[in-house]
Amino acid sequence: MDPNSDGKVADRGVLAVGVQSLGHATERTVRAGFEIAREVRGEITQRALAIIDGVEGMQQGVMRLARSIVHKADEVSSTWIEANERLALGLVGAAQTTGESATQLAAHTAAGLTSTRRDHAVGQA
Repeated sequence: MDPNSDGKVADRGVLAVGVQSLGHATERTVRAGFEIAREVRGEITQRALAIIDGVEGMQQGVMRLARSIVHKADEVSSTWIEANERLALGLVGAAQTTGESATQLAAHTAAGLTSTRRDHAVGQA
């Protein structure tokens, strides 16, 4: 009922009081409906933003993980390249040393087979 009315139905008439009461109830219903709509809109907005924040956080996490994987793979591949380089250079050095030693051995053997002891002693001096 309208707070401004004194509640006397007889003074205003039954029809007038009914129309006024119906209008008041309808107005409260409409206001409540729009208040509920506003609350629903607010909740939906909050949930949508939370989902977006969650997806964004996952994307950032995935990107950090991808960067970390690429960095680790680069470190490992660099280590393998350096190890293989050292191995290859070691093999080249060993082949050179072996070749030089074989050449010296062959020269020394040939000198020993073709010369006399005296020539050999002179050749070393």
